[in-house]
Amino acid sequence: MANFQLMGMPVWVYAKDIDTKSTIVRTRLIEGHVGETFNIEPQEIEGYRFVSAAGVTAGVFTEEDMHTITFYYRHAEVAETEALTDKYLHIFSEVQPVVSIDDQTVTGQKLWPGTVVKAAQRMASRTGEFWYQLADSRWVKYDMKTMKLADNDGHNERPAADWQRPNNWQPVAYNATGVIDYISGAEVAVYAQPYGREIGRVAHGTAVEVTEMVIDSAQVTWYHVAQQGWISSIYVSLNA
Repeated sequence: MANFQLMGMPVWVYAKDIDTKSTIVRTRLIEGHVGETFNIEPQEIEGYRFVSAAGVTAGVFTEEDMHTITFYYRHAEVAETEALTDKYLHIFSEVQPVVSIDDQTVTGQKLWPGTVVKAAQRMASRTGEFWYQLADSRWVKYDMKTMKLADNDGHNERPAADWQRPNNWQPVAYNATGVIDYISGAEVAVYAQPYGREIGRVAHGTAVEVTEMVIDSAQVTWYHVAQQGWISSIYVSLNA
């Protein structure tokens, strides 16, 4: 007489972008017989890094319980994102929004000088660039020469609050000298704090003194440059 093993309820495994909540690869269906164990690991996905998991990733197949696991990933070039409330971009000169950070196809009308648009989200790249998602889902790359971020919508004026990004890291003393290593003839932005408000620019080749260092949760190193501000370490060539 043949022995039949009952199949247990399956495990559904999803992989999603933690910032957009969109599915980034095909959903996996894991099956097994009743009584067998499962232990699901996040798969490697090109262009993304694993961040966190939601759901039971290890257990036993049963007849009653179906499990759902969601593995969250972040784009490899994204250091962090932040949802914004009551933040507006004031446009100084013509800006063309794009579909997304990955798909930089132009979309919709340009933003003309004098335009004020609500910003819904901010993304900081691992190279120190900032992108803003508008309320209509389009994206613009931040440039202090063409726009500024403010707390007012152009009608209801309020004092502009300094951007203070909550963080869990503490600067450590770090004494070094070096030069700004960017693009000949160009300037790179410096910030009030890592991923904070842009407070100025410093030219390629400028000699600098580093007084503090931070290594953030994305393993990006930031230097505090004396008399300037914070800058990603990739733009500073330290002296030996």
